[in-house]
Amino acid sequence: MSPRALDPTIRAAVTAEAIRILGTEGRAALTARRLARDAQTSTTAVYTYFGSMDDVHRHVRRHALGELIALLDASRATADPVADVVRASAIHVEHGRRNPAMYRVMFVDQPPDEVDDPGTAVFTRFAKLVDRCVADGRFRPGQLHDPVMWAGEIWAIGHGVVLTASTELLPAEQVSALHADLLYRVCVGFGDVRDLAMRSVDAGMK
Repeated sequence: MSPRALDPTIRAAVTAEAIRILGTEGRAALTARRLARDAQTSTTAVYTYFGSMDDVHRHVRRHALGELIALLDASRATADPVADVVRASAIHVEHGRRNPAMYRVMFVDQPPDEVDDPGTAVFTRFAKLVDRCVADGRFRPGQLHDPVMWAGEIWAIGHGVVLTASTELLPAEQVSALHADLLYRVCVGFGDVRDLAMRSVDAGMK
């Protein structure tokens, strides 16, 4: 007799609850019993889909990163590469602000012993966008160009903005203004013309 087919709705429920628990209470709160209770299933079902709680942690991080990467990939390239990199940062920040628990899983509390870190795919996309800005003459490195470093700086701006927004110390409109100003200044620092940078930031933030 063949085994009963796995139910994708159970896997989805376990994934959603794992994101909520990890994102609001941290790794210490994630246990098979807690996960089974909150997902309204059994511990046997949890272990059927995931071998351990570390496996759950790795799975939900990859799931969360997959959502962000899909949003980045859905943003079509335009004739303005600087606006495109700004738009990618805006997508990063908006996704984090709307999904704080998921964001914590992606970029704050990472699972142990992660092999082939899926977060690298996010940096790769930012690096390619930076390369387009260099190729178009908008970003003009004075020394050896390192797109990964510049991409990391743009990502770090978004990361800081998401964490600032999560504190709720600033109104939402001030957080957005802070984000736009930081992006403008870093683009100028990378060699862009001030007026062009301002127009591109305005276009990318819309």
